[in-house]
Amino acid sequence: MTRNSELGTRTGHIVWLAALAAYILAGTALVPFHGDEATQIYMSRDYVYLFLDHDLNRVLYHPDPASPTEQHLRLLNGTLPKYLIGLAWHAGGLSPADLNEQWDWGADWHYNQQTGHAPTPERLQLARWSSALLLAAGAAPMFWLGWALGSRRAAYFASLYYALNPALLLNGRRAMMEGGVTLFSLLVVLTGVWWMKTLTPALSAAASGRGKSHRWLAAATLGLTAGLALASKHTALLTVAAVFGVTGGYSIYRWVKDSRAGTRSAAFLQVIMAAFIVAAVFLALNPAWWSAPLQMPGVVLQLRAELLQTQVEVFGGYAGLAEQIGGFWRQVFVALPQYYEVAGWETYIGDQITRYEASPWRGISVGGSATGGVLLGVMMVVGVWALLRGRGRTAARLVVGVWALVVIVATLVLTPLEWQRYYLPVYPAVGLLAAVGMDYVIQMLFSRRDATIKEEIT
Repeated sequence: MTRNSELGTRTGHIVWLAALAAYILAGTALVPFHGDEATQIYMSRDYVYLFLDHDLNRVLYHPDPASPTEQHLRLLNGTLPKYLIGLAWHAGGLSPADLNEQWDWGADWHYNQQTGHAPTPERLQLARWSSALLLAAGAAPMFWLGWALGSRRAAYFASLYYALNPALLLNGRRAMMEGGVTLFSLLVVLTGVWWMKTLTPALSAAASGRGKSHRWLAAATLGLTAGLALASKHTALLTVAAVFGVTGGYSIYRWVKDSRAGTRSAAFLQVIMAAFIVAAVFLALNPAWWSAPLQMPGVVLQLRAELLQTQVEVFGGYAGLAEQIGGFWRQVFVALPQYYEVAGWETYIGDQITRYEASPWRGISVGGSATGGVLLGVMMVVGVWALLRGRGRTAARLVVGVWALVVIVATLVLTPLEWQRYYLPVYPAVGLLAAVGMDYVIQMLFSRRDATIKEEIT
C-alpha cells in the first residue's frame, strides 16, 4: 500500500467513525424521558459539593449522614456519571440552586413534575450530553476490536451494529450511567488486547527499550480504563474481571514458560501495577469509600441485592432458567427498544415515544423479529466458530473470547427480571462476534467464487 492510499484509508476510517458518532448524537434530544435521569441529575449535587463548594465532608461516608438518601444513592451508583452531569450543566451556564429532587417512584408523573422532582428541559438536555458523547466515542474501540478480530470488513460491521442498536442508543443517550460504562468497558477490552499484543514474540523478541515502554504504557492504560469503567457503573466488574483474568493468567503463563527472568517477571509486575491503578482511580472517584475501603464492597453488594429484590417483588421476576433464557433471547437478539419498565408510563411519554420512533435517529434492530433474531444468533455462532479456528490475532481472540463468554453467561444467569438496560453489557460482545461471523461467511463465499472462476478458466 502506498503512502497516499494508506492516508486515504485512514481518512476513510475517521470519516466513517465521525458519521457514526454524529448519528448517535443527533437523536439525543428526542429520547423519551426516564425517571432515573432525574435521579442522576439530583445526584450531581456531589459535583457541587466537591468542585464548587470544596466541601469533601459532604460526600464522605457517615454512620449517621445528613442526607441518608444521598448517601444511599452515592454507594449504590457509579460516581463518574454524576460528576460529568454536573460539569455539563455547569459548563452550560446553569446554577446548582435549581437542581431537581430525586424522582419519587412512589408518586405519579404529575406530582413529580409539580413538586420539583423533574429536571427542567434545559438541564435535562445538557445532562444528556455527558452520556451521549461517551456513547458516541465508543464506536471507535468497537471498530478497532472488530478489526483485530477479523478484518476491515468486520470492523465496519461491528461499529455499524453498535451505532444502530436501539437499546444502546436509547439508554446511552439518556442522562444515566450507560454511555460511560459502555465506552470504558470497551476500552478495557481494547487495552487488554493491546497489552497482550506487546508480549507476543514478534513484538517482544528484541526486548528493546521502546517495546518495554509500550508494555508498561499498555498496562497503565488498562488500569486507568478499568478504574473509570468501575467508577461509571459497578456492573463493569464483569468486564474488568474477565480481562484481568486473561491478562493475569497470561502473565503467570509467561512466568512459567519464559526462560528470560526479566521478561517473565515484568509481565506479572505489569498486571499487578494495572490492578493497583484500578483501585487508585476507583477510590479517587469514590470518596464515600475512603473511610472503610475493604468493608464497602460488601455494603454495596448488599444494597444492590436489596434493590434487585425489591424490583423483583414489585415488578415480578423470572420464575426459572427457561424464563431467563426467553428474556435473554427477546432483549438481546430481537432487541426492540424498551422505553419504560413501569406500567402506565406510556400515558405520560407516549407522545415522546411517537416522535422518537418517527425519527431516523431511533436506530435499527438488527434482529427486530424472531427470524431476524435467529439470523443474528447464527452469525454470532459462526463468529465463535471462526475465532476457534484461529481467525483474528491471538491476543484479540483470547481477550474478546473470554470477555464475551463471561459477560453473556453472567448476564443470562444473574439478571432477575426482563429490564432491557440490564442486558446492555451483552450488546457489544454479540455485535463483535456476529460481525466476525458475517465477515467469515462473506470471505468463504468469495473464496468459493474465486475457486469456481479459476476452475472455469483452466
